[in-house]
Amino acid sequence: MSRRRRLALALAAITVVGFLAPLGATATLAQQAPQQSGNDLTRGEPELEVVNSNPEVTPGTETTLEVKIKNDGDLKTGSQADLVLTARGVTAEIEDAGPFESGSGEVAVGPIQDGTIATAPLELEVPEDVEPGKYEVDVKVRYAYTNRVSESQQRFTTTETLELDVVVPDEPRFSISNVETDVAPGENGDMTLEIENTGTEPANETRVSVTGFGGVTIDGGASENAIGDLAPNESTTTTVKAAIADSTSETAKSVEAMFTYEDGSGIERTSPPTRSTFTPAGEQSFSIRTLEDTLSVGYEGEVTGEVVNDGPQPVDDAVLIVEPMSDSLFVEDTRYALPELKSGEAATFRYPTDVSGEADAGARQLRFTVEYTGSGDTMLQDGPISERVVVDERTDEFSISDDGVSVRQGETGDLVLEITNERAETLSNIDARLYTEGDLDAPDDEAFVDELEPGESAELPFEVSAGDGARVETHPVELDFEYETERGETVLSDVYQHPIEVEPGEDDGGGFPSTIVGIAGALAVTGLGVGLWLRRS
Repeated sequence: MSRRRRLALALAAITVVGFLAPLGATATLAQQAPQQSGNDLTRGEPELEVVNSNPEVTPGTETTLEVKIKNDGDLKTGSQADLVLTARGVTAEIEDAGPFESGSGEVAVGPIQDGTIATAPLELEVPEDVEPGKYEVDVKVRYAYTNRVSESQQRFTTTETLELDVVVPDEPRFSISNVETDVAPGENGDMTLEIENTGTEPANETRVSVTGFGGVTIDGGASENAIGDLAPNESTTTTVKAAIADSTSETAKSVEAMFTYEDGSGIERTSPPTRSTFTPAGEQSFSIRTLEDTLSVGYEGEVTGEVVNDGPQPVDDAVLIVEPMSDSLFVEDTRYALPELKSGEAATFRYPTDVSGEADAGARQLRFTVEYTGSGDTMLQDGPISERVVVDERTDEFSISDDGVSVRQGETGDLVLEITNERAETLSNIDARLYTEGDLDAPDDEAFVDELEPGESAELPFEVSAGDGARVETHPVELDFEYETERGETVLSDVYQHPIEVEPGEDDGGGFPSTIVGIAGALAVTGLGVGLWLRRS
């Protein structure tokens, strides 16, 4: 090859090498760049702080503080900021509640990246007596983070205490107490509440809305009363209508009050709800005691006793109602008006009662119900109260006795009978009639007794004569009685029979012809029949 040809080839090789050399350097740098990036050191750490919004709390309440935690991380060096500035697995809890009480434990917040804010809901119980002012609450936060990234990573867990300012403002506060009512389950009526401004500022043009719970309805469910202006520590009362369901127990019930008012700047504000409790009045009850009766078949009697107000409230317009559970008993007026009865007091009652003459003796049931006016003019009843009375066998009004009455043939003698009132009531204006027949006659056949109390006796004087031919034996005479009961009713008794002895007369040697004796006997029988007919008429 010629020298000129070799020189041309050498120049061409130099040109190619010159063109490719930069490309080879670029590739080498590209291959080296990842290696240099992997060796880059990044250092930093998150920095957490509370965004202090001075949350306000109200005494006597439990409040959820929405604590806002901001991450303002500090990057020392390097470019991988997200790896070292993020706080991971953040938790928060109240470490020192100051004058308050913590109502929750540790709560999870989650990761907080640099420049972001997360919220931790923490419960705080505020005492009723805490004074207005600003208080410091310490919040403990725990989190993990990576402080450096190079060929290796370093990860740490740390705990910090952040300070949160909590404000108890100067403002009106309300309490309700002395909730009183005499409304029992199943009734409705007035309820009074005492309201006090326990705050440090006046409340103007205040209105209160009351709500009941557990079967209690206030003002039909839409309650709002104006109570006016209330200065600090000033009290007032308000009255609402309360209705308590019949199925409600007598245990303590809750009422809640919401207050709307104007502050000193004329701005309308609403207070947090305030609760109180009350106990419904006990269900009114009555009982029957000392029940007695004077009932017997075919006669008028009475049922007496006492009705007791077992409370808890006094009643002033109650009515006792009796219902016989047998057709053989008849009470004309079943409603007995009771006097005013305080709790524990009793009143007597008396029911005149007729017993059918067709009835059988034995026990009978009476049902008593007390009807009264409850709270709110509601008509209520207690009962029925079942009681037992006994109907006795039929007995006569009077028992009759004597000291051995007799009359001689052909003579007239005194017939003195003693009657005793066997009834359980006083009988008055007792008109007795004596009836004879056959051999006997009664020249004086009437007697009168003004009054006989139960068990009391009186003598009835009559005159009886026996004919000359009267048979010597025991003869019957008959009596009946017309009298008045305690109810003023006139009663004619059944006919009573009583024996009288006819003794032999003194023999004077004479005598009446038998025909005259027979005529006299016939006239006597006729007179007895006419007398009984007139009496019954």
